[in-house]
Amino acid sequence: MPKLILRADDLGISEGVNYGIFKAVSDGVISCVGLMSNMPAAEQGYKLVEKVSTCIGLHLNICLGDPVAAPSKIPSLVSEEESFYTSGEINKRMKDTVDLAECVIEIKAQIDRFEQITGKKPDYVDGHAILSPIFFQAVKAVADEQHLFFSMPSFDKKWENENEIYGLELLRFNEDGLYDPREYFEHNLEKINAQYCSVAVFHPGFLDQFILDHSSYTFIRPMECEFLCSEWLEYWIEQNNIEIVDFNNYKDA
Repeated sequence: MPKLILRADDLGISEGVNYGIFKAVSDGVISCVGLMSNMPAAEQGYKLVEKVSTCIGLHLNICLGDPVAAPSKIPSLVSEEESFYTSGEINKRMKDTVDLAECVIEIKAQIDRFEQITGKKPDYVDGHAILSPIFFQAVKAVADEQHLFFSMPSFDKKWENENEIYGLELLRFNEDGLYDPREYFEHNLEKINAQYCSVAVFHPGFLDQFILDHSSYTFIRPMECEFLCSEWLEYWIEQNNIEIVDFNNYKDA
């Protein structure tokens, strides 16, 4: 029986997204939720999902909002306003200017904040929105040190082969920044059947002003929320005999 992890990122980014993720977990098929512990809505988001989600990870974030660590300790990560540089600013740089030691400081601070909010260690850790190799190096180093499960599907083939957990193809958006989720699942069915365990990543949520002002993912969020709660997807999973699992089931595979 093919196994599929359905991950929802960005819990805590805003109250609107929090309510959408809650719906995608309680009424839909999401099996893992990633919390952004540095964001002001993180605690509210966790309180919504703590009783309906059995796998809650830490979605480490160094490109949105304010850091948990003191800005003076992580100068390469923050602007003059002492907020993180945006993902657009970081990803367009010709050189990776993220400082490894400073990343470690902020990652450990976000783990501590996660524990303060949830009362436990994260079930997994991963990164949000940027493609800095130095950032991912820091995440892996801290995860190894603290014996946390580092989730890296789609971007690291070695990680996928070692864990037998494989990311599905990255989304391809149309000119409106949307895609057809039914087509996406049908297109990936052969891959899901061929792999031990697959991961599909989503960003369900309801829109609020914060998202409209600070995120490139806007209308995709309510679209994915509705789809993840749809009868079509529930029927598709059942008809294709797919087992929905989470990282707690297979992180030691």
